Amino acid sequence: MVAHTCGQVHAYLDDLLSGYRPRHGPLGSALRQLVAQGRPSPHELSLPLLVHAAVTGAAEPAVPIAAVHALWWRAANTFDDVTDTDAGPRMYGLPSGVALTAALECGWALPLRALSALDAPARLRGRLRQDYLAAWTTASNGQLGDLIGEPPDLTPDAVLAVYQDKSGAVYAMACTMAARLAAGQDESPAGREAIAGWGRFGHLLGMLAQFRNDEDGLRTEDCEDLRNQTATYLLVHLLHSAAEPRRSQACSLLARARTSADSRHRLRAMMLEPTTLSAYHARIARLRQEAHSLLDGLAPAGPFAAALRDCVAAETCHLPGR
Repeated sequence: MVAHTCGQVHAYLDDLLSGYRPRHGPLGSALRQLVAQGRPSPHELSLPLLVHAAVTGAAEPAVPIAAVHALWWRAANTFDDVTDTDAGPRMYGLPSGVALTAALECGWALPLRALSALDAPARLRGRLRQDYLAAWTTASNGQLGDLIGEPPDLTPDAVLAVYQDKSGAVYAMACTMAARLAAGQDESPAGREAIAGWGRFGHLLGMLAQFRNDEDGLRTEDCEDLRNQTATYLLVHLLHSAAEPRRSQACSLLARARTSADSRHRLRAMMLEPTTLSAYHARIARLRQEAHSLLDGLAPAGPFAAALRDCVAAETCHLPGR
C-alpha cells in the first residue's frame, strides 16, 4: 500500500511544480531538475506515510506531508553537498548557483505553500506550518554546529546535541506532522501525548540515521568525514576518552587527515578498536530500545508498525563488535 502511495507523492509533487508555469518558468524548471536529480534520503517518502497509516490505517491523506518532507531533504542535501564537498561549477545537472537558488525555494517557500493549501481546518494548517518552521530553524542550528565544531574541543554530549538538531528535528517533524494530520482536530491530552510520542520516535530515528550516515562515511576508501574533519560522535568519543599518549596520536592523525589518506586510515583503525566501540554501541542500543518501546505503545501491531520497526533496523549501526 505504501509503495503505491509513494507514486501518488510523485504525482502530487509534479502538480506543485506545474504551478510555477508560465510566470516563474526558469525557477520551475530548476526545481523540477533538483527534485528529480538531487540527492534523496532514506524514508523521505515512506516515513510520514507509515506513521499516518499506523494511526488511521490509511496512508493516502499524508501524501502532502511526505512531499513536504522530501522537499526539505532535497534542499538540505543540496546545501550539505556544497559544504561537505567541492561541488564544482555544476550540481545535479544544473549550474551550482542555480541549484542553490532552487534549493532555497525547494526547502522554504514551496513546502509552506503546499501546507497552506491543504484541505484541512485553518487551525490545523497553522499547526503544521509551525511544525515545519520549527524543524527548519532547529535543523539549521544543528547544521551550523556541525560546520563550526572542532573535534578536539567537543564532548560526546555536545555532538549528540548537534545530532538532535541536525537530523533528529527533521525526522521528528515528519512524524509529528503525519500524526497531527491523523489526529485531525483532536486536541485532547491523550491526542497531544500521542503526537508528542510520534515526534519523539522520529527524533530517535533521525539520530540513528545520523549515526548510520557516519558509519557509511567510515566504510569508504576516502573517509570523507575524517578528510573534512567533521566532528562525528565516534571520533569525538575517541578523542575525549583516550588516555595519553593515545589521544595525542589521534589528534596528530586528525591534523593530517585533510591531505593524508594514510592518516585517515590509521585514525579510522583507532576509532574501530573494541575499547572505543563498546560505549558507542551501548549508546546506539539505548536509542534503538527507546524507539522500539515507543512503537510498542503507539503502534503495537499491524503491518505498518512492522514497517516502522524495519526503519529502525535499517538505521541501526553495523560497525564491528555489535
